Amino acid sequence: MMNQMTEAQAQWDKACQALNEEFQLNANDLPTIETAKALFLQWVGRREITQEAANALMYSLYFAGYLSMLEAFKQESPEFEVPEYLHTHPVLEASNRWAQQALDSHVLLQLAQPIIRDTQALLDRLN
Repeated sequence: MMNQMTEAQAQWDKACQALNEEFQLNANDLPTIETAKALFLQWVGRREITQEAANALMYSLYFAGYLSMLEAFKQESPEFEVPEYLHTHPVLEASNRWAQQALDSHVLLQLAQPIIRDTQALLDRLN
């Protein structure tokens, strides 16, 4: 089991590196990234998933954290302007691209269901 968690940790680290390389975003800058990491490790657990699925899941968690941060800003300051491009945000689009490349998309879909629901709810509240 420890080896599987080490593999999940390695996949998380590679997904964070891919996010940085693709968008010059540091996952550690987001205040909720440790929570996202804990969710990732808990959800993936013993499952073996492809790196494409890991990237899609990590990007989705990152984007949900970003939306949560925007919602907090908006609640704190109602005049805060939410970016109009959220539905086409590059990280969200990249998550979808990675998901389409994943050979284990059926497992990814199961893992991502809570994120999909939460993200849609956040987008609805922000827009």
